[in-house]
Amino acid sequence: MTDYDNNKDHHFEAKIKIFSLGPQTRKTPPFNGIRWAFAYAEDFGSDGLPSTVSDVWPCFMDENNNSIADGIPLSGEHNAKMHIIAPKMIPIHMTRIKVGTVFYCMEGKRKCAQGVVTAVITRKQ
Repeated sequence: MTDYDNNKDHHFEAKIKIFSLGPQTRKTPPFNGIRWAFAYAEDFGSDGLPSTVSDVWPCFMDENNNSIADGIPLSGEHNAKMHIIAPKMIPIHMTRIKVGTVFYCMEGKRKCAQGVVTAVITRKQ
């Protein structure tokens, strides 16, 4: 189980499509608990790389909205609860995160998955 298994303190939800295995993506399938870097689609430059990446991590959910166990290889599309890891980054991200925002999950220079925000979690301050 992930360290934030079924944590209600996620910041937004997304549908994430994991790219097929290959030389430009991954050689092995990912598992829940993966710590991909997060990059907004609009932040990619002409060199094909993002200007910034952040620690916004997914917790992949099954069809019953329960966290998928860590040892199960993932492929295809999955719903995910997304966690902004650095507290100081929460206000910055929350000004950019909207339903429909497109992002990539990155490993180094490789795009491993593409996501779209499906819900934003609103909290009372």
